[in-house]
Amino acid sequence: MIYEKIYDFCKVRNYGSMLTQHDLRDYTPHFGPGKKPLPEPPPRVEFLLDLLEQEGIDYELDTFGFGECPTIIGFNIILRGDSDKMLVAHHDIANPKIDNANDNSASVINAIALKKMAPHIHVVLLDGEEVGGYGSQRVSEQILRGEFAEISYVLNLELSGRGGKRFFIGNYPGPLYDQIKSQFNPPTFNTPFNDSVIFRSNGIDSCVINPLPTTLNEGLEWDSSTKLDVSILHYCHSEKDTVELISTKEMQEFTEEIVYKILNT
Repeated sequence: MIYEKIYDFCKVRNYGSMLTQHDLRDYTPHFGPGKKPLPEPPPRVEFLLDLLEQEGIDYELDTFGFGECPTIIGFNIILRGDSDKMLVAHHDIANPKIDNANDNSASVINAIALKKMAPHIHVVLLDGEEVGGYGSQRVSEQILRGEFAEISYVLNLELSGRGGKRFFIGNYPGPLYDQIKSQFNPPTFNTPFNDSVIFRSNGIDSCVINPLPTTLNEGLEWDSSTKLDVSILHYCHSEKDTVELISTKEMQEFTEEIVYKILNT
C-alpha cells in the first residue's frame, strides 16, 4: 500500500531545504566555498522520483533557480492532470537530522496516493516552503502563464500524518474555503505561513487543510465541535516529529474520504 512508503521516506536524510551554497558546503563533500551548486536533486527528491516510477506515475522534474548564480536551486515535481484543480504538498524540510514525518512527508505520500486515485487532478510536490515559498511562487507564475490551462483552486496539504476525517482548514475565504465548509463544516484556524499564502498573494484561490488527532474517543462521530489535539503541531522541525507518531490508517482515511471528495466535487 502506498501509505506504507512513509516509513521508507522518513529514513531519507536531506542536506536541508532548497539547495544553497551553504547547504551543500555543510552536508556534502562535493562542494566547497566559492563553488556553484549543481542542479542535482537531493536525496528526498531522488526517493520520490524512484517511487513515482515504481508506481507508474508520469512526472516532470522542474528545476528552477533564484539569485544571480543562481545561489538557490529548487526542485518541484509536477504530476500533470487535465482538470481545473490542483493539489500541492511541500517535500522540503527544515531539519535534515530528523524524520520530518508529519511536516511534511506524510502529506507528500498522501498527495501521491491521491494522484493514483484521481489521475485527472494536477498534483505538484513543492520545494522551498520552509524558506519562504519559492516552489509555490514558481507554480503560481506557471499557472498565471497558462501552463496548467485553467486552475480554479489549489488545495494545500500540511501535516497530514494523523487525524483522518478530523481536520481544520486555514482562514482563507474564497470559493474553495466555502466549498469545504459546506461539505464538512470543519473548524477554521488562523494558520502560520504555508504555501497557500503565496498562491493567494498571486490571486490564485487556495486553502490549507490539516488533519489532527482528537482528544475524544475515536468511535465518536466527527463534527465541528470535536476537540482537536494540537500538540502534534508543536513538534515540527524537532526530534519529536517521528514516524512513530504517524498513522497510515488515518493517512488513508484523510486522503480517500476527505481530500478525494473535495477535489471531485
